[in-house]
This record gives sequence, C-alpha cells and structure tokens, in this order.
Amino acid sequence: MIKRVLILAAALVLLSGCSEKSGGSSDNTTNPSAASSSGEMVSPPANPKAFPAVSDPYGADQAAANGDIVNVHGKIYNLDKWKLFLENLDMGVPNQVRITQYTDEGDPIFYELVYDGAEAIAYTYDNSRDGFGSDAGRPSTLCRGIEVEKNKEFGSHYKLTGCDNETSNTFWFTNIEVGAELGSQ
Repeated sequence: MIKRVLILAAALVLLSGCSEKSGGSSDNTTNPSAASSSGEMVSPPANPKAFPAVSDPYGADQAAANGDIVNVHGKIYNLDKWKLFLENLDMGVPNQVRITQYTDEGDPIFYELVYDGAEAIAYTYDNSRDGFGSDAGRPSTLCRGIEVEKNKEFGSHYKLTGCDNETSNTFWFTNIEVGAELGSQ
C-alpha cells in the first residue's frame, strides 16, 4: 500500500512539472498587469530565473543592459524595476531583482533579492569583485520585508526586515526619490 502511494505521489510530481507553460519575458521582472484572456492575474513561475552572467569587467552600462538596478555614486539606472519589485512585494507576486552598486573605485557589489510571492525574500550579498574589500563569500539570508529607514546622518534608505541572520545588515539601497516620498506622507 505504501509503495502505491509513493508511486502515485512521484507520478503527480512529474506530471505537475510537465504541465508548466514555458516561455515568457526575457527579463527578470514580473508584470503585475499581465492578464489572461479571462482577466485573471498571471503568476510567473515559482522557480526564480538565474540572474544574467557577470562579465569581467562589469561596468555600469553592461549591468543596466542586463536588467540590474544600477547605482553609480547616486546616479540610478532601471529604477522602474525597483518600483515594480516593491509593488509586487505588496501584491504578493513573485519577483526578483539584482542591485549593482559601485564603490568609489568603480568595483561592483551585488545585492540579489528573490521574493517567493508568499512571505520570504531570499537575499544574497556578493562583494567578490570589490578589489579593496574582503570577499564575504556570498552570504544569504531570508527576510520578511523591506522598509524605508530615515537617517539624518546617512539619508533615507531601504533596509531588509525580519531576517534570519546579520547578512541583512549588508543591504543598503538609497533611493533618490525616498526623501520626496517621505515628505508627502
């Protein structure tokens, strides 16, 4: 009896994997307005896509072309992808983004966020290409949210909340528009 249940469970898992639709957009963002002909929300696949490969050197133009949210000393590219990520987080729609911020010396530091659409944001920090830092080894953590923190000394910035470990302290993303948004609340 147990064998039959296990075989049936295995068959169902295999069949459910075969029934997923393939194809979709070529970037790493979801479109919350995408709807089927019946008007219902279309969810992206549960498995996140791999982020685009990083070449050496990895300049800001290449990062932006790969779809990264890029911060080069306060000049931000692809900010719309960050706004979409935050909207999808609020709506419970799976999504992922990679933020690439550049050091004063021009080295990229990567912040990868993958939201599962339910409650967890998997965050990975990668400073392996920072020539003047010590490689942290791509630490990761699971977090429950993102919020704006007001800070008079450093300015307002986004931070991760409800995280499993201290890796979340490596996440820092300043949004040029945060000050204006906070003033209007």
